[in-house]
Amino acid sequence: MIKAVKNWALVGLTLMAGLTLNVQAAGGYNIELEKVHNNVRDTESLQRGAVHFVNYCMACHSANLMRYNRVARDLGWTEDEVVTLLSYDQRLPVDYMKTWMKEGISEQLFGIQAPDLSVMTRAKGNDYIYTFIRGYYQEEDGTWNNKVLEGTSMPNVLEGVRRHSTEAEFDQFTTDLVNFMDYVGEPTKVQRWDMGWKVIAFLFVLLILTYLLKREYWRDVK
Repeated sequence: MIKAVKNWALVGLTLMAGLTLNVQAAGGYNIELEKVHNNVRDTESLQRGAVHFVNYCMACHSANLMRYNRVARDLGWTEDEVVTLLSYDQRLPVDYMKTWMKEGISEQLFGIQAPDLSVMTRAKGNDYIYTFIRGYYQEEDGTWNNKVLEGTSMPNVLEGVRRHSTEAEFDQFTTDLVNFMDYVGEPTKVQRWDMGWKVIAFLFVLLILTYLLKREYWRDVK
């Protein structure tokens, strides 16, 4: 009897381990996430994504940790250009990228406060965001739902874009949008990458010099 219980327990643990591996293989979610091939070194993509972000996301969401002048400096715009392109001359360069929606309206319309998107890609991952904004589908009654987050309160704001775009154009649109959100989540990512290679090269040279110094000190020691 005890042996049978142990056998069934082993089977149960094996099944649980298999389910866990399947979930982990999907990035921790129960669906397969689409892979986004964005590049934060692509300034033109970031510029397009910034415009998409203010036009389609900032009606409800904010990027409270990002200032317009920082975007201008990193994306190759002047401060006058950035406030014209991203705020239609309604904000100052030193302002944070706050939503256009008045306080309390989000709760009235959707029953929830729209989350800040400053570090959303770092919290969820680029592939999650990419799959989410592309994952809307219509129920039989005509309402919109999302395969990534069932019952989401967020409306399908890209419905018109998808309807009037080719598949390739929509792929580029959503990639640019995620690319900008990736940049917002970590504006110094490119500098960190570049600095990382320099640090590794320095440590490699230091290792060689240390080894040669060690040989010089110990060459007469037997």
